[in-house]
Amino acid sequence: MQSTLVVFGVVFAISAAARAQLVQTSVEPAGDRNWSTTAGRTVGLGNSAVTAEVGWPGIGFTYLHGVDERTDWGLHVAFNYGLDSTDKSLNGINLAIPYRHTIGSLSDTSFAFQAQPGVYLYSNDGALFAVGGPIGLVVGFKLDERLTLDIGADIPVLVTFSNPAGFVFGPQFGGGAEYLLDRNLAVTVRFRIGPNIALETGGSNTTTGFSALIGLAYNLR
Repeated sequence: MQSTLVVFGVVFAISAAARAQLVQTSVEPAGDRNWSTTAGRTVGLGNSAVTAEVGWPGIGFTYLHGVDERTDWGLHVAFNYGLDSTDKSLNGINLAIPYRHTIGSLSDTSFAFQAQPGVYLYSNDGALFAVGGPIGLVVGFKLDERLTLDIGADIPVLVTFSNPAGFVFGPQFGGGAEYLLDRNLAVTVRFRIGPNIALETGGSNTTTGFSALIGLAYNLR
């Protein structure tokens, strides 16, 4: 546990230093092969994209709109059979507002900040209501005009108000990939894994939390 937190601290420090150096770096405008919904780039100024993903913890749909070349805002809805970023099976729904911002890029490597704050409602011997969501950094490596690989670090945070009330968090690490089938359609894969710490009214515990999703993204342009 301690070593994991140390590793996360190092990754965060390196990313912060990179941001300080890259924040003034120009971002190449999104073209036919230069947009992303999960890696280090955005969908592009004026573009909109929709994604559908399935896996753990459920089935999710996301709409993203590029307000400029660096920034996306959107809307996310998920129908889950697992509590987000944990290994606990629960049925529920998540409504969130995704935010993605490209910090900068070096050649074919892009650095981005992302967050997905929202509300959660689950059935857990009564209603489990929570607010929160993942906050993290992702680095995308564009290997060619179609394929982008990425690595990322997230801190999922949930504050639960009932059944039980408490605080759930933990650093998670992983990677993913995007492959463009054509100029508007991409296949996406992403996963995260790490310790999950729950501080609840009945006590505390630590388990292994994870998420694993595969999906399709379509750029509406």
